[in-house]
Amino acid sequence: MATTVQRLRIGRTAFAYATDGAQQRAEVAEIFIDERPLAHWLGIARDLGNADTDLETQRPLALVERGRAAFLGLQPAHNQFGSGRLVLYRCHCGSDYCGTISCVLEVDGDHVVWRQVTLEDDNGPMSGADPGENAASSACPPGAPLRFVFDRDQYRGELERHFTPRRS
Repeated sequence: MATTVQRLRIGRTAFAYATDGAQQRAEVAEIFIDERPLAHWLGIARDLGNADTDLETQRPLALVERGRAAFLGLQPAHNQFGSGRLVLYRCHCGSDYCGTISCVLEVDGDHVVWRQVTLEDDNGPMSGADPGENAASSACPPGAPLRFVFDRDQYRGELERHFTPRRS
């Protein structure tokens, strides 16, 4: 069976939300897979519930370095559940206990694999939609958990590009 290899790009995306009746706008780091935002692959909209990621570079240097190392597979992924899963999206408040979109990251020869991309909460990663839940509004994407395979050199190059400080 041939493996489909996707292309990773880290960019920015904006979303709108209301606070005390006033419209607000936020811009956040976004994961693009084959030029399609991860949120679209998951069938969800970016909102405050999934506005944070360890890809943000406007943080204290220690947190930026921890995110870089985890995405590159240089150190174990950190999340508040202690599951070792790489957090792709988390709540804007920074708490994983609100629920995250996470995956198992594997570096395998010429590839980097994100396995079991799905919602994770304190009950663990979801393996499918809750049987009592409306599938159209499910937090678990259709066909989840998802799997993405990236060329290791392209993946590493994109993350290094993203995390390299830009000089003015």
